[in-house]
Amino acid sequence: MNIWSAVKSCLRQYVGFAGRAPRSEYWFWVLFCGVVSAVLHGLEGGAAQGSPGPIGTAFSLATFLPGLAVAVRRLHDTERSGWWLLLPSVVMVVLAVAVGRVVAEVMAQGGVVTEAVVAAMGPRLMALLFAAAAWLVVVGLFLVWFCARGTRGANRFGADPLATPPAAPLAERP
Repeated sequence: MNIWSAVKSCLRQYVGFAGRAPRSEYWFWVLFCGVVSAVLHGLEGGAAQGSPGPIGTAFSLATFLPGLAVAVRRLHDTERSGWWLLLPSVVMVVLAVAVGRVVAEVMAQGGVVTEAVVAAMGPRLMALLFAAAAWLVVVGLFLVWFCARGTRGANRFGADPLATPPAAPLAERP
């Protein structure tokens, strides 16, 4: 599969969460979205303003669902449920809460980080470090899953997308 057939496949299955996606389809989609986003960001002056412009935002919104769908299909190819995609979100919420609590504690102490403030925040800092470590583990886990070869042959999510179809019997050939 080349980059254009991967992009066409993802757009054809815009919200198609059933089935399987090989590594090439997923990674070519990620490459396509990354390159187009970077180009749009540069053309719209995003480096100067720090956020994407209206065209970049529209592109991100338009490619969100196909990206989610191909990620689910990629997990299916490795014999995993698409529900695993919720794990990074849960870890991000825990990390955001931990960061928020640490920032709130620092602000309550006058916005200056001193040894006394750090000593008072011991449990909150430990929770923040734990959440950050959990985030790194989850990112690594997903990287391994998305880079791993899919299960050979059919699995509970469908046929192997890399399997070559069987040749027609000689009697059926023209």
